Amino acid sequence: MEKLADDIWVHEDEIMVGGSKLGLRMTVVRLAEDKLWVHSPTTISDTLIEEVNNLGEVACIVGPNNAHNLFLMEWRSAYPQAQLYVSKGIPKKLKLTDGFTPLQADFNNIWEEDLAWAYLPGFSVFDESVFLHKKSKSLIVTDYIQNYEGIEPTFIQKFILGPIGFKGICIAPPLKLGFLHKDKAGYGEALTRVEQWQFERIIVTHGDIIDDDAMATFTRLSSRFT
Repeated sequence: MEKLADDIWVHEDEIMVGGSKLGLRMTVVRLAEDKLWVHSPTTISDTLIEEVNNLGEVACIVGPNNAHNLFLMEWRSAYPQAQLYVSKGIPKKLKLTDGFTPLQADFNNIWEEDLAWAYLPGFSVFDESVFLHKKSKSLIVTDYIQNYEGIEPTFIQKFILGPIGFKGICIAPPLKLGFLHKDKAGYGEALTRVEQWQFERIIVTHGDIIDDDAMATFTRLSSRFT
């Protein structure tokens, strides 16, 4: 676990996609009541469990979009006392019938003291929620923004993902397919709200954390929707 600032840490991991490695990042926030909030959990291990336990008690496990469910059940088994919060497509994928709270338009942000929250509606591939850790001024995203700058491209990155748009600092290319958006106005309004937040970095799940010109970068990438 790497400490980024007071009460926020990240853990780096990777998975194999099409024979090539894809980087993953889990974010852990210590909430005001000294409980832990785990965003987009990665592969679990005894070592990682020990590191997390040294930070506090896991209270919330967050699956922030429909594409990030691989390790949720491992974490739920390791921390049965924790509450599970997931994007609205995950319960069907994992065959969950209870024991979770959906992150959707009517979600009551119970973490408001520590985390601002915005739901990006109308794009069911992801149904993504984004968060602002207020104390560290860190915007936390999952697939909406990705960063491949300075990363040595793998075969799949160079010949498959790169040509379709997974390169540099980018939004996820599927988001550029306008016909998949069912609520373009709502999507743009949500991003406009996020643009009003004050943040100094963007913690992405894929690629390097964006520390330079974070707000300007977000506004530039979001301009096609706002």
